[in-house]
Amino acid sequence: MNKTRNFVLIILSVFAIAACAPRQANVAELIAQIEAGEIPADVTRATIDPATSNIEWLGQKITGDGHYGTINVKSGEFFVFDGNILGGNVIVDMTTIKVVDITDSVPAAGLRGHLESDDFFSVASFPEAQIQMVRVEPIEGAAADAPNYKITGNLTIKGITHGIVFDARLDHTEGTIAGFADFSFDRAKFDVRFASGSFFENLGDNLINDNINLKIRLAASY
Repeated sequence: MNKTRNFVLIILSVFAIAACAPRQANVAELIAQIEAGEIPADVTRATIDPATSNIEWLGQKITGDGHYGTINVKSGEFFVFDGNILGGNVIVDMTTIKVVDITDSVPAAGLRGHLESDDFFSVASFPEAQIQMVRVEPIEGAAADAPNYKITGNLTIKGITHGIVFDARLDHTEGTIAGFADFSFDRAKFDVRFASGSFFENLGDNLINDNINLKIRLAASY
């Protein structure tokens, strides 16, 4: 009797494991597709709202002086499956670069034009930048309001793509995602050369740090 009962339990366990396996395998397959740059058909696409999303930028000289401003989010989405955020992408409208710290419109427009030029971001040739999120991993034990996900992905500026890794805060409730990330990237990797110590010597106090800081706020829904 006991042998029969044990046999039945074993069979039930095998069926239970088999029932769970396709879903787990499916998640792994979806992640692999996202990493390959594909958008899986099985994911739910949470659309990022440009009107309630924004990017703040900060660039500084070696002296500590600097400028800051904003850039608009053009479009984007998160990929959701079984309640989990698997990845996503953000398209940045480089034509919307604004300088906020200079209140005089004439020098502000001058700096904006310089940032749009080939000295910096070559906006006429490359009007969009992209942040691709290919892997989104929970940070165990994250404190409230602290970054709770590690994001691995790609950053494309001026048609040049490099891998990036940064922490972010993602608050996911039924049908909505609110995201915030604060990280820096090395502009020299994207051929942004002006006053860069990676390309020029003896700049002295005119040297501008290669690292540019971004604060990104995203609001998405599905």
